[in-house]
Amino acid sequence: MQISNVHAQSVAVEYGKKKETAKQATVPDTGKHGAVNVSISADASKSSSAEALVTARANALPEIREDKVAVAKERMESGYYNTAEFSGKLAARLVDG
Repeated sequence: MQISNVHAQSVAVEYGKKKETAKQATVPDTGKHGAVNVSISADASKSSSAEALVTARANALPEIREDKVAVAKERMESGYYNTAEFSGKLAARLVDG
């Protein structure tokens, strides 16, 4: 299937793409149909940037947070999770959301 300029423009209109909020890219002439314009909405561009930022930050974190593991082990060994203090804190957090 080949996409002509007319088809690409009608698709853009159908999905409400606005030229003011879209980035334009032109694919060089590769044959008898001429160049093709492609639009990427500002929202799609922002979404892509946000995804890249989240991925980069997640990759920067250590896989295992040794400090949190050490605290949890210490609390398990000391029996903290079986105390009324912990139960009260847990219940309050569950109620508060």
